[in-house]
Amino acid sequence: MTMWYNAHMKPFKYGCVVSGDVFCPRPELQKRLTSCVKDGQNAVLVGERRMGKTSLIYSSYNALKRYRMMYIDLLNIRTVADFCNRVATAAAQMGSKDSFVARALKFMARLRPTLSVDPGNGMPVVSVDSRMAEDPSSMSDVMSLIERFSKEERMFVVFDEFQEVRKLDTADQVLAMLRGKIQFLQDTCFVFSGSVRTDMVDIFTNPKSPFFKSAMTISVDNIPDDVFAPFLIERFRAGKRIADRAFIDVVLDFTGRTTGDVQQLCAAVWNTTKNGAKLSADDIRPALEEIFEQESGPFEVQTARLTRYQFKVLVAMAKLGGRNVYSADFMSVAGVPSPSTATKALRRLVADGLVFIHEKEYRFFNPFLRAWLVSKRY
Repeated sequence: MTMWYNAHMKPFKYGCVVSGDVFCPRPELQKRLTSCVKDGQNAVLVGERRMGKTSLIYSSYNALKRYRMMYIDLLNIRTVADFCNRVATAAAQMGSKDSFVARALKFMARLRPTLSVDPGNGMPVVSVDSRMAEDPSSMSDVMSLIERFSKEERMFVVFDEFQEVRKLDTADQVLAMLRGKIQFLQDTCFVFSGSVRTDMVDIFTNPKSPFFKSAMTISVDNIPDDVFAPFLIERFRAGKRIADRAFIDVVLDFTGRTTGDVQQLCAAVWNTTKNGAKLSADDIRPALEEIFEQESGPFEVQTARLTRYQFKVLVAMAKLGGRNVYSADFMSVAGVPSPSTATKALRRLVADGLVFIHEKEYRFFNPFLRAWLVSKRY
């Protein structure tokens, strides 16, 4: 479940949904999303990880009056039963009265649901019998919960990390069933958010997909520099640090302007400097050392899983970038015997979520992994 954080002390937050002063306003995107909700127009939010899609959704929700949001996180679902559990739990947690939860469980009786309580937050958790939820048709019962709720509440539904549905063995049937249900809920807006652009684009633009042209696309890209830079300068000022545009440009260039990564680096800079400090490019290295100290363990685990050539290609990308991966220089630095070997390695790196393709260029999902590899001098 997504946690909600408010910033009261530190000027930067990352890795969570943010609000208030630490959220950089995105008025045009928010206006488009809130308009979709009010009009009952389904929307698809597309953008790479850590671009702030979920924070944008919650910011838009806060701007809406008399609406409720059913937020369903589909990250790492592997079975139809997982999907049913996520939807049923989201519905149960929206119910303000025990009577609604009881009615919901009765409504799903065919799936033999059980109710428990999350010890972390005290919220209800619903689990269905996996044996009864093997077939995509079982999803009809939990989707009917949304239909019932929509008759009682002004609401919109968010499916976050929607591309995960494609990992199910019965993905085609699941998508078809979902579309069949959703198309009749014309007064309820469904927001499909995803962080794997290629998968999301295929789901909503492939003529063979049940969701073809079924939602308005809202692309969540980098925040423009002329908006983001003043915001970051002000956040440093609130944290008693002095940052000018030249320093912010260094931060933006280093992180590739990915919102979450920018916030993480700025947080580390703030942690490793003192009140009144005038920041410069020299403050980046101590900040990176702090990040490496926190993340070197996961980095080592991720790279240890790679074969020799996969690791060599990843290191070459860290040193040379990912635009000319078949050039003589790249092949020499990587030390791979042939372009086909490099292609196989790159496919594995993409599949493992270490890199992604953007406009014919391979890029690191995590710029700090790239910096860490360079710092190790492999």
